[in-house]
Amino acid sequence: MVSRVQLMQIQVLPQKTNGTNVTVCMEGAEAGAEAVAASPAPSQCMDPTKLQILSDTKELIHHKEVEPLLERENKETQGEQDEVQPAPAPAPVPVCSPAPASAASVVDVDLMKSWVLPQKTELVAGDAVCMEGAEAGTEVEDAAPAPSQCMDPTKLQILSDTKELIHHKEVDPLLERENKETQGEQDEVQPAPAPAPVPVCSPAPASAASVVDVDGDKNKKTEDLKNNEVSSINIPDLISRFNLNNFYPHKLTTKEILSIHMTSILRNESEKETLKEENLAFVYIHKLLTLDYRARYVTVHKEVAISEENTTCDENDFWDDENDCSDINNDENTHIHPMDVQMAVFHCADSFLKQYIVTKLSSCQYALPLLVPNPTSEGVELPLWMFRQVRKTWRTADGPSRTVPVCQVKAPMVFFCRVGSVSTSKSQLLNSVINPSHDTFFHRDSPGSSRTSFFKEGLVEIAWYCPSGNSDDLFSDITAFCNLHGDAVEHRKKTEFLTQQSAVNVVLMQNMNLSEKNKELLLELQKSPKPLICVVSDLQNGVKMGSGNNIKIGVRDARQAELQQNLRHVIEVCLQKSSSDHTFSLEEISEAAKQSRFRVDEDREDCQKGKTGALEVMNLLKEEDLCQMKTKFLPCQGTLWHEWTKKNKQLYRFHENLEQNKSKTKEEMREIRKQQRESSFNDFIKAVYKNLISESIVKMYFVKWLGVNLDTIFSEKLSEVTLQYSRLLSLVHSIRRKHERDESLLKDTMEDLVRLSENVDALTLGLEHIVREMGQIYEAWAECPTEMTAEIQALPALAADLLISGHPLELMDGDAANVPLTWIESVLDKVTEKLGDQRVFVLSVLGLQSSGKSTMLNTMFGVQFAVSAGRCTKGAFMQLVRVKEEVKGEQIFDYIILLDTEGLQSLELVSKHSDHSHDNELATFVTGLADLTLINIFGESLAEMKDIIQVVVQAFLRMKKVNLTPSCKFVHQNVTDICAAEKNVEGRRRLQELLEKITELAAKEERCNAECFTDVIRFDIKKDVYYIPQLWEGNPPMAPPNPLYSENIESLKQAILTAAAQKKPLRFSELKVRIKDLWNAVVNENFVFSFKNTLEIAAYRKLETEYGNWTWALRKDLLIIQNKLQNRIENGTLKSVDRELIHEEIESTYCTVKRKMEKFFTEDKDTVILSQWKTRTELKIKDIHDSLTVETERKIKELINLKAACKMLDDRKAQYMNEVFNRSKALATKLKNKTEKLDLEQEFNKMWKKWISDLTAGVPPVKDVNIEQEVITLLNSSYEPGLVYSRKNSAHYREIHNKRDYSEYVTIKKHFLGLLSFSLNPKDHDSVRDLVQQMVRNVTEIIRSKPVSRTGYNDAYTQEIVDCVKKRVSEFKAEGFLLKTEFTVDLSLFVCDIEVREFTELHRLFREANDPVFYLENKKQEFFSVFKKQYEGASATSVFADSVCNKLKSSIFQAVYDQTVFDAAGEMRTNYPAFSGNKTNLEKHILQDLAETEDFKQFITYIRCPKEHFSHFIDKKFRDHMFRGQNPRILQILKNAVKIKEKNVIIAIQKATQETKQRKGDVNEWLKSFEEELGYWMHFTVKDLIATNSEENMDTEFFGKLINESLQTIVTDLTNDFNSVHSVRTDMFRKSPEDILMEQLCGCWVQCPFCAATCTNTLENHDGDHSVPFHRPQGINGLEWYKTDPCIDFCTRLVASNCSFVLPDGRHIPYKRYREAGPEYAHWSITPDESKQSYWKWVVCRFQKDLEKHYGGKFQGRGQIPEDWRRITKEEAIRSLN
Repeated sequence: MVSRVQLMQIQVLPQKTNGTNVTVCMEGAEAGAEAVAASPAPSQCMDPTKLQILSDTKELIHHKEVEPLLERENKETQGEQDEVQPAPAPAPVPVCSPAPASAASVVDVDLMKSWVLPQKTELVAGDAVCMEGAEAGTEVEDAAPAPSQCMDPTKLQILSDTKELIHHKEVDPLLERENKETQGEQDEVQPAPAPAPVPVCSPAPASAASVVDVDGDKNKKTEDLKNNEVSSINIPDLISRFNLNNFYPHKLTTKEILSIHMTSILRNESEKETLKEENLAFVYIHKLLTLDYRARYVTVHKEVAISEENTTCDENDFWDDENDCSDINNDENTHIHPMDVQMAVFHCADSFLKQYIVTKLSSCQYALPLLVPNPTSEGVELPLWMFRQVRKTWRTADGPSRTVPVCQVKAPMVFFCRVGSVSTSKSQLLNSVINPSHDTFFHRDSPGSSRTSFFKEGLVEIAWYCPSGNSDDLFSDITAFCNLHGDAVEHRKKTEFLTQQSAVNVVLMQNMNLSEKNKELLLELQKSPKPLICVVSDLQNGVKMGSGNNIKIGVRDARQAELQQNLRHVIEVCLQKSSSDHTFSLEEISEAAKQSRFRVDEDREDCQKGKTGALEVMNLLKEEDLCQMKTKFLPCQGTLWHEWTKKNKQLYRFHENLEQNKSKTKEEMREIRKQQRESSFNDFIKAVYKNLISESIVKMYFVKWLGVNLDTIFSEKLSEVTLQYSRLLSLVHSIRRKHERDESLLKDTMEDLVRLSENVDALTLGLEHIVREMGQIYEAWAECPTEMTAEIQALPALAADLLISGHPLELMDGDAANVPLTWIESVLDKVTEKLGDQRVFVLSVLGLQSSGKSTMLNTMFGVQFAVSAGRCTKGAFMQLVRVKEEVKGEQIFDYIILLDTEGLQSLELVSKHSDHSHDNELATFVTGLADLTLINIFGESLAEMKDIIQVVVQAFLRMKKVNLTPSCKFVHQNVTDICAAEKNVEGRRRLQELLEKITELAAKEERCNAECFTDVIRFDIKKDVYYIPQLWEGNPPMAPPNPLYSENIESLKQAILTAAAQKKPLRFSELKVRIKDLWNAVVNENFVFSFKNTLEIAAYRKLETEYGNWTWALRKDLLIIQNKLQNRIENGTLKSVDRELIHEEIESTYCTVKRKMEKFFTEDKDTVILSQWKTRTELKIKDIHDSLTVETERKIKELINLKAACKMLDDRKAQYMNEVFNRSKALATKLKNKTEKLDLEQEFNKMWKKWISDLTAGVPPVKDVNIEQEVITLLNSSYEPGLVYSRKNSAHYREIHNKRDYSEYVTIKKHFLGLLSFSLNPKDHDSVRDLVQQMVRNVTEIIRSKPVSRTGYNDAYTQEIVDCVKKRVSEFKAEGFLLKTEFTVDLSLFVCDIEVREFTELHRLFREANDPVFYLENKKQEFFSVFKKQYEGASATSVFADSVCNKLKSSIFQAVYDQTVFDAAGEMRTNYPAFSGNKTNLEKHILQDLAETEDFKQFITYIRCPKEHFSHFIDKKFRDHMFRGQNPRILQILKNAVKIKEKNVIIAIQKATQETKQRKGDVNEWLKSFEEELGYWMHFTVKDLIATNSEENMDTEFFGKLINESLQTIVTDLTNDFNSVHSVRTDMFRKSPEDILMEQLCGCWVQCPFCAATCTNTLENHDGDHSVPFHRPQGINGLEWYKTDPCIDFCTRLVASNCSFVLPDGRHIPYKRYREAGPEYAHWSITPDESKQSYWKWVVCRFQKDLEKHYGGKFQGRGQIPEDWRRITKEEAIRSLN
């Protein structure tokens, strides 16, 4: 048979050939066919003269003239069967040329793979070039010559120099034709006919010849050929066509397969239908892992092409045999056989993936490979390891249901084989016997089948028939069936092995005319004591008993059903007769397989190491009571863990004596952990640990072997208990269904059910329990981290490795109903460490018990959630599914985390929890954790839907209230007739109605507004509801999975991936935090009230920090702008200011801030969380911008008004300066003419007094003001004068701010007068003291806000202060007393004393600046200096320059301090940690400082007057940082500011000189330009300069030079002045750096109404509630239990309790509803929290006596301090702040 061109190969004679007669032979062979024994086929020899030799190009190619020669085809014999019969004897053939045996070589022409000729080849007459059809990669073995065609050698071109042999491109059309195929070939090909005579091109010796296997089942390899082990080139090529090159052999892993890859995201079936060869293997795996049994039929389908050539022929030609269809789409030789796809994957898979695949094949009810030939050698393997995870379930008519690992199943085995070529399909017949409705074995009529298969020949497959215990069972007990593909005679070793193991042998044959070898085999089987059933195709229908146990069944004229029935009946009878010893067990046949020289895969070294490790562990369990094993070997997770869990939940649910009870409970929990530590890391765990730290591959084998062994020892006992459990469960259901049920019986049955449930738990031991124990060991030792050994520290890493390798991790312990947070956090930390902080999408599933949740996830993603045998999932498990790089473009996450959960409303849990608390906890936890939750509903029952939806809706409502936004999809499983559109519409309508109804009810219970489900969550009833058909296609245990189930699950998966691509994923680190937040809130009784979103809080704190940076940029820039504008106003260059001017100045900074803000909200990793605050923050920044602008405008306008008010005085000052200068100049000129020596200073002083007297004669001086008398006058007008004077004279008021007892100032309210005794309690005294201190702070701020130093004192200022006192006192509210008038008067006197001191000093400064006499006296030294220079003859230019520099020095001095304000404040924010963040960070440092100093007075100040303490802390830290040390930082900042101002002045000098020179102006123009340029940077004006009216013509360039020279002196003097901190004048700061930091960092000062903790929000008028990260014991603030002991409880714990507090009006308000107590309480968010607030516990213990003395109480009774508080050290307290 001649093959297509691309499959042709050329056998080249390597030695040099001489002669003229050359023949080229072409032999047809299938692509990829394995070379095996075959007979020669006809050939055609071409004229050697047709070969053309072109020696210069040295290439051998086909010439285009060869085309006519290649169009000829051989006629095929008519009536050939599907399985080819023996051929006639060969006819003689012409000899083309003999070739030496050692020289033959094969060349793949199609793939252009060239063979280098070993020497230069010259074709000579008589030689032949033979081309044999063998695909690239074909194994070359002994064979007879195959059919060939000899072509004219002149049609070949030989280009000898390059020594490459290739096909010419023009030959391609010639080689597209195909040979005719034999008709009716059978699925399994018989030995080929005897070869007909053919022309011999080159006889090849046995060692070099090759044979082609055109169908793995049809042709065969002889044992002799297999022994040669000639390397194959066909198999790797087939692997390459499947795109498996990188995985061959045994390199394809489960990690590679269990991931989201391109096959996973194919959007519809049409894409899969256009499959290419390279996609076949991965599509097959994808379908198989999703339990779609159609995976076995995956292949490449080619469309039939009909020739449209116009040909003319006689109509009789249509019926002519020679006008066949062999050339129309006859691609049999290139068709991919589906079994080749399966076995190619098998040969590429590693041991664990093989095991995985076989498990899925078993679930699909397919036969499993039992004996697998090696595709490249003679070897045969028994893959026992693959079967280790396969389990079979069956039930006999009179026995219980059993589930046993298939390796341990002992059952009779029926062996099917064939002898010779048979027209009846053996595999198809076998299918009809064991499972008529499903093709267990692949056969010739299976979809995609072809005659050619590379891997099926010699393969033995096995399947088990499992009865269901029903009357229609085909066999009464479990039975194994083995099927040998190929001729049994050609596979004698396998046949002998299997017949030894079988109970019944079934042989198919065509007729009884057998060859000698066939007869020999049958004779052996006949002599065997085991029954032999011969199924003969040519024998008339019927059953004929032979001698002994031999039976013949005729096939001819038999109906299919009749044949099946006969064969099945005969097999059943034979099995009954066979000895019970003839049972087949996979584990037991391994030794026999080794004796047959078959390789057993479990003998690999790594596998044996893992097995040995597992046996070492199992040896520890020998002779132990099964029910006590977990208690003995896993002690940490039993009673101890359950008791710890119970006490942990109690921490959140105490209702009285909270701290004492909590302290006692925590002590008990610590004792439990101690017991866990003492019993942990026993020999069992040590043995497991030793194996888990071994090399990766051995560890994986160990884990698998351990699971196998544990299942073995527990399975039998567990089956018994599970059976009892199931019976009781059915009884409970039946009792509940009765209208008049027996409650007593129900109670007793439920108790028995719980007992059995505990037994099932005790008999369930798997890897998840061992990992759980590891987790408990780690958590127990985590409380003593310094004592933790390296082994225990390594446990999280081991669990992380298991999770990464594909094993699920128990997230929530279903037995204890708890999440081991410390363990989970540590494992996820290790996962992050190993994989990076990857993005994850979390998918969870919720549903009722046994509703198929785990099956759905396993089908969807091909995973296998580890659940214990005989039980459903308990708790919650998580598993990682990797997203491959190839699909990262479509998905924005790196891993999918699957959360599988236990069923809601499980009966054993309902018996333990009368309510649905456990269900609510589980549903709330997994819905909050997941990005998307699948709500799994079994069927369409409204009752079942209601049960689950009620829980789910409530969970989603909670998520909405805490700003979590999960989504959901509803999945109805086991729905029939899912294609009925109207039924789907009706189902959706019913679901919609139920959702709305339940949402309304749940909203009322959760106290939130929601009328419909879409108000709670984004949900589309049309898109988010899926209907899935039933899982099984028939009745188990022999039913395969329903392919429609897999198909619909696949559609759901695509919808999930589409939804996932639109979600912002969490990262591992964020997931860890989310788990902790959710579970801490879940264990509280009120989830919404308790939920603390740490991720959200962290994001908000980050926003606060950035917000601080943005507002600082605006604030700093506006302060600089304000400073510039002030300079210009004071210089007289700016007369008015509007808001637009300020906006223009700040615009650049404002735009920069907005850009940074936009970048932060769009690029930060928490952008989704931050988005909720974006609009609000943008508005806040705008408000800050506008408010700072308005404030700046206000201050500037005030300055302008003040400047206008002082204009007359400023003008007068200039007049005085000129007058004094002129008189000074005249005196100097007069004295210069005298010759005697003069005392210039004395002469000047004489005249000075006269000048001052003359100049100020008509000007009244600024009056001094007696502010103290002004105060008394105002107070007398407000109160009785006698009272004011008496209180003033007694001086008693001066102690009002620090009195301990204020009883003299109060009057008892009327309704308290009836009490026998009433006195102020410490809290009352504190409230009065707070009022006094608050008033002092208010008055201080009023004083600082008044411009007395510029405008002088005004009595309106005092009136404002007095009114403020009266208002604050009148607003004061107390429970049992009123404040007397004496208190108001004393408080007014006290604050007015402060006012008097401050205003008196400020008014003095005003007088000195504005009284002419004071003003001129201050200028005296400056005038004397000018006078002296004038006397000494200095030029007017020099004198004037000196005057300018004197003025300039004071301006630079002030400007340096103005610059230092910004620089110092900025440096504190940048370099000092306390000021680098937000208010929370600042408070943390304040608390650290308080702990270090241990000063109780400072603590009380911090607690009672936080703003005052913050201010004091900032002042102190500023001075410590700036003014301390050998080289104080403030001096460096001042010196840097001097340099900055020096540059400003130099630039102004240069600009003034240049502009004046260009304009040829005088010194006045120079000064004007200088003043204008310098006015932006400092206050400098020429108005009051001495000698500004000099008429001397001054050289402006020289003048500028003099100024520049004097500047260097000024700079040097100023720099030298800043060599000591004592020279620093902080009074020169217009606004101190401390004040700027205070404004920037300390926004909100509202205190918690319970514990007085200050709100940490940096924004003063922030949106939302007030909050603090840590509250305090209320006794810190003086609060006590109602009229009893101090309260040591924390607000965060009280709000979760049933305790109440009492308001001043007597109302009792439950702490849980504290917001109802009034506005003071309503705007506080106090979240229940069990975090370790060690700091304040330490404070209470450290200052217990001080607090008792201060508040006048004792920490006793309900306020007794727990003992564990006293163990907290100061270092621990400080660490807890972090």
